[in-house]
Amino acid sequence: MLASARYGDDRFAEVDGYRVHYVEVGVGDPVILIAGSFSTYRAWNRIIPLLSKHYRLLVLDYVGTGDSDKPQKGFRYSVQEQAHLISKLIKQLNLGCIHLIGASYGGAIALNLAARHPEQISKVVSIEGGIVKPQTLPGNPLEFALQYPVIGDLFIGLVKTGFLNGLLLKLIAGQWYAHMTEDDKSEFLEQLRYNAKSASRIAWYWITVSHKTCEDFTATAKTMQMPILYLYGTASDFMEPLLQENIRFLETHLPHAQIVGLTGGIHDLQFQKPTEVADAVLSFLGDQTARTSNDALLRTSDVDS
Repeated sequence: MLASARYGDDRFAEVDGYRVHYVEVGVGDPVILIAGSFSTYRAWNRIIPLLSKHYRLLVLDYVGTGDSDKPQKGFRYSVQEQAHLISKLIKQLNLGCIHLIGASYGGAIALNLAARHPEQISKVVSIEGGIVKPQTLPGNPLEFALQYPVIGDLFIGLVKTGFLNGLLLKLIAGQWYAHMTEDDKSEFLEQLRYNAKSASRIAWYWITVSHKTCEDFTATAKTMQMPILYLYGTASDFMEPLLQENIRFLETHLPHAQIVGLTGGIHDLQFQKPTEVADAVLSFLGDQTARTSNDALLRTSDVDS
């Protein structure tokens, strides 16, 4: 194992022949959390203490990250494949109907799972996850670097050294970087180190191109009736046109969805603004002790598109 969990207990489950690692903590109704691209469950470390007071959390290393398996063939790490495995995990653990929270790639997985298996999901929270399949996106240098064994293996070797982590921190933090505390930077770099330790060229390549391998599920998504909370950062520049396209989809086809922008928020909201995210989630899930800061939360209609 990379290291024992800071919060909760490390657990493993065998699902469709793949070993899946997750951390379990808290009591109450079950909630599964799915991290973003390349990230281990540690992406939720700032949220876990806030939510575990009220819910039983199962925080995943989805297949391809952390201490979960990283198959080299037979699995393409697509959104629908990950959703299928998590659906089976829910059944295997006899969780019944659960709440589901995902960020970015994990947010897309959460929405896909909720659309295809609505009987398993009570409420779903997506942080900048996607339903709409992008037609075009800017070229991603990671796709080229990871596609070829020699170049890709050299790149992954460089990632594992941690040499790129400082640059990655600045890129991910974006506008927030100038306002980060030393504790923020230290903790974020720790997360990046664990992401790097578990890096796999094949897994990272297929996750990078998951927007291409994802099957179009917009027609199924339009039938979703469970409550949906969609969170985004007003300062997020992560695939910004696609973010707006997904917000328009929700407004048009799923008008019951709550769409909330966190003022000054970046793509990694769960790290940058854990209290605001937890407050919004707890309020949405129905916990009466949750407090929501009106200054931090804005409806989509109040934010310039």
